[in-house]
Amino acid sequence: MRWKGQAAGRVRFTIQTALQSDDMPLFMRHQYLERGAQPRHRHEIGYAAFVLSGTYEEIGDTGRWQAQEGDVVYHSAFEAHRNLISSECAIINIDIPQYLALPAVFKINRPDELLKAAASDGEAIARHLIPSEINQPLITDWPDLLAHDLLNAPVHLGGWAEKAGLRLETVSRGFRRVYGTTPARYRREAQTRSALRIILNGHESLADIAYLTGFSDQAHMSRAVTALTGRTPGKWRKIKTVQDRLSAA
Repeated sequence: MRWKGQAAGRVRFTIQTALQSDDMPLFMRHQYLERGAQPRHRHEIGYAAFVLSGTYEEIGDTGRWQAQEGDVVYHSAFEAHRNLISSECAIINIDIPQYLALPAVFKINRPDELLKAAASDGEAIARHLIPSEINQPLITDWPDLLAHDLLNAPVHLGGWAEKAGLRLETVSRGFRRVYGTTPARYRREAQTRSALRIILNGHESLADIAYLTGFSDQAHMSRAVTALTGRTPGKWRKIKTVQDRLSAA
């Protein structure tokens, strides 16, 4: 997607205004990605990355995606990923409310309005993140198929490997080589992030959340959440806003 005419001008003007400001908002950051590979890493704060220019491939906790100019790439809190950058990229990272449930990669109609909101009023960001087009994940080989399956349900790895015509050792090593983690940990962290989202945004008891997200009991869920985030579910229940979470980080 290439912007032309007035649309491109609006986006450039908004970017220049934000970057030249002496009081750039805490929840908005400009980033350049150089061509090459970035190792797997994790962000504590959920954010949306708006791609100003360039193209890269992201391989992480929601699968494999291609992101290019004009795309919004959504990352929930404590989501991990690695990047393969095919051309230098310029990105605006915007911290967003945890209650938003967005597609992994999508487009919006008025990126200039999103950037204006991010530069001036963090509370208005959500209304400008309405997808106009939702991108589809890349499925390039069996590790991507396994990632898709792990995100949707528990997987018996031996049975999955047999069905795919692969040795179990090949599946374990091959998945880790591509995604930077083991299949078991990939599934467990997806389950834990689902629990965390409900803890932050829902009103269910912690025992009910553990049941809803497939943990054996509340204690099991608490250990998983604490291991991933460094805080207990009870402490996360007290954190309600992006600003609160930035202060607690």
